[in-house]
Amino acid sequence: MDLYQFNRRPLEQRAGIVMEHGTFLAIRHRSQYIISLYYINQFFAEMWYEPRRHEFVLVRGLKDRIALEPYLAMIKLSDIM
Repeated sequence: MDLYQFNRRPLEQRAGIVMEHGTFLAIRHRSQYIISLYYINQFFAEMWYEPRRHEFVLVRGLKDRIALEPYLAMIKLSDIM
């Protein structure tokens, strides 16, 4: 599955794919969200969790450096190799 195929799936399916096949890399907080970064095959995925609602509100695949900027100081290439 490539990034395009991943992002076209419904939220629940994307979350399941990340939980089953993703490698956890980092976590950060933004406002009321807990955001986790995972690596899946040839792309990265963010999972935005809202604790007050006890649910994932966004799961998206990422590939460009700008989207990964908040994580660059937290991850090492050896984590995904």
